Amino acid sequence: MLLLLAGCGLGSPPPAPEQPIAFNHSRHAEKGIECLQCHVGANKQARAGLIPLSVCASCHYGTIPDHPEVRKVLEAYANKQPIFWRKVNVMPSSAMVHFKHKPHIRAGVESVECHGDVAAMTVVHRAIDTADMGFCVDCHRRREASTDCLTCHH
Repeated sequence: MLLLLAGCGLGSPPPAPEQPIAFNHSRHAEKGIECLQCHVGANKQARAGLIPLSVCASCHYGTIPDHPEVRKVLEAYANKQPIFWRKVNVMPSSAMVHFKHKPHIRAGVESVECHGDVAAMTVVHRAIDTADMGFCVDCHRRREASTDCLTCHH
């Protein structure tokens, strides 16, 4: 089993992808905005997802609307143009893992355990190599969750 796990990791996490808007997570966290306010699907579905652009625009019409990055949001909304965010925490298809946030949230796994302290990040980056199967197996063992291969690889 150890030999199998040794070859699964990618080493260190990849650098943060360039985003269309320089979104500052730490600034929003300072304002008391919780992760699930924007990533509404994390506790309900397979993907965390994002809120509609209209929600961002409704706040930012009255909050720093002249900031260059906020202007990009407001212009996209006004022109009915989507913002194409690039995923930061991507499970490579070669891992053949069907990850879902919901059971992890239900089990009490905090976001920081897999994503790092995103609330302190100005630019979100992949802080933990969650594509390393050993990371997941170790967590499952600590929490006495199933380590049967079909738990994740189905």
